[in-house]
Amino acid sequence: MHAWAGPVISDLLANFAVVGLFVAAWALSQETIRTWSRIARIAGSGLLMGLGAAWSMQLSVDMFEGIRFDLRGVLIALGGIFGGPLAAVLAALVAAVARIGLGGTGIGAGLITIVFAAGLGCAGYFVRRRWGLSMGVIALLSLAQTLTPVLSILLLPQAMREAAIASILAPLMFVSWLSSFLAIYGIELSRYRGWLTHMMKVAMRQAPDYFYIKDRQGRIVMANDAAAQAAGKQVGSDIVGLTDFELVDPEQADKLFALEQDMLREGGNIVDYEEQVVQRDGLVRTMVTTKRSIFNADGSVAGLVGVTKDLTERLALERKFNETRAELDVVLNEMSDGLARFDDNYRLVFSNSNYRSLFPLTGEIRRPGTHLRDILEAVLASGEQLINEDDGEYWIAEVLAKMEVGGEEQVKMFDGRWLLVRSTPLRAGGAVVIVSDISDIKKAESDLIIVAEQMRVLSITDGLTGLHNRRDFDNGLAAHFERAQRDAGDLSVVVFDIDRFKAYNDTYGHPAGDACLRDVAGCIQDSAKRPTDMAARLGGEEFAVLLPNTDMAGAQTVAENIRQAVEALQMPHRGIEWGYLTVSAGVASIDRAGRITSGMELMEAADRALYAAKANGRNQVVSAPR
Repeated sequence: MHAWAGPVISDLLANFAVVGLFVAAWALSQETIRTWSRIARIAGSGLLMGLGAAWSMQLSVDMFEGIRFDLRGVLIALGGIFGGPLAAVLAALVAAVARIGLGGTGIGAGLITIVFAAGLGCAGYFVRRRWGLSMGVIALLSLAQTLTPVLSILLLPQAMREAAIASILAPLMFVSWLSSFLAIYGIELSRYRGWLTHMMKVAMRQAPDYFYIKDRQGRIVMANDAAAQAAGKQVGSDIVGLTDFELVDPEQADKLFALEQDMLREGGNIVDYEEQVVQRDGLVRTMVTTKRSIFNADGSVAGLVGVTKDLTERLALERKFNETRAELDVVLNEMSDGLARFDDNYRLVFSNSNYRSLFPLTGEIRRPGTHLRDILEAVLASGEQLINEDDGEYWIAEVLAKMEVGGEEQVKMFDGRWLLVRSTPLRAGGAVVIVSDISDIKKAESDLIIVAEQMRVLSITDGLTGLHNRRDFDNGLAAHFERAQRDAGDLSVVVFDIDRFKAYNDTYGHPAGDACLRDVAGCIQDSAKRPTDMAARLGGEEFAVLLPNTDMAGAQTVAENIRQAVEALQMPHRGIEWGYLTVSAGVASIDRAGRITSGMELMEAADRALYAAKANGRNQVVSAPR
């Protein structure tokens, strides 16, 4: 073993630690970096990795005078893979300045390896954009990175080259490959988790319900804008660190605090807790809250998460429903009826004035001694009741039969009124006929139907856009998928996402963002015109269209039509490269090979296609492979 074997290993481990330190710095700064502009993010990543390369050179392995072996290439390549060509160039420039400052006979070879590493980073950037970073791709990129130390050794004079190959090449390649693999995997994992966290925060922020998280002391640690606005603030961050004692009146705060502390001590939940809240404008709103405990890994209670829904409008509809039902009961109990008595020969024996007044066109003929058939024929002749002339004789026979067995009939009159005619046979012969004006009842029934329909629509409709909501879409997807499987039919799903919608909201404000969502929803609704098509807002800026009896080609056409319709709006959007609002779409269709076995898998395929559309540059339609 060479005398320098021990120092070589220790220096390589120090370089490995430098790579880990800068990768950790990159990962931990993702939340902050996400708020920067694109050019600032690129420049920042290049400078960070360039500084890391410079530090790596300070801890390099010095086997020969002026010849340095280190992991600078790993850090430079990382800058290129995740920041692009500009980041790779910046990292290479910083590393080159640092290498020239160190001096020595190996400056030329060192600069060549820096340029080579930057080139590998650029190549890795395009590989990542084209195929993504699966474990296999990461392994191949890391293997390619081992070419950098190989090149640095091949540039040495022969004697040095042979010594380096015999002593340092293998450990240097291994450490280079391992550090590159772990770094790429770690950064990609942190970027993905950062993206998920960002999406969750955006979804929570835009949710119409009040969402908040509190610690054990009742302090708010996270809240969405709706919760903040209910407390008189603007955005969720305005109420972070506050308690209910600083947001609502003391009496209500004491009540809420006591409830929450009881729940936190026991680790329980509060489900559908209803309360009347007097808002700052003096209006009383009905709120329904569900709160659940959040537990640490050891099972202890860390805090709580709460969702509060404003059910004022919904409960008002329910009250109207109950009031209408009460009105219906009053009408039934207090209405004035018409009464008539017929003998066993169907002749009128007696009738009260209300009976005659209920039939204004035939009231004069409804006198004692008149045969029921004569009355019914007069009704047909006058058109007093809405009866098809061709069915006249059948109707008369049916009415006479009911006099024998009893029964009732709802009658639509010429003037729009509704009458309920009930026949009851008597033991002594003949029958009694009771006639009630049920026009108010019919109107109340119509009102009930309208209110019930309003409640049904409210439960399946997205309040902002008027499209179907996520729950109704999921139910429709499950039903249509089962039908398509049973009937061997076609079924397609298209998922849309507004490109850079957060930037649009940040630039133009949330009211403009809401208007943008409605305009995009209109384009989607206009293109999904068949009665069986279902257009829905899944949440935030994500939409979907369910297309029964539609194959992949048809779904691609619908998706492209919608994409073009949104593009045709030419809605200004300074937060995107081309300056106007666009959408990306993912298309998936049921296949006959049985690879997709549920509606959820069909949606996942469409989501993956949508992710590919956004990764490929946005403003395009991508179909899931079949």
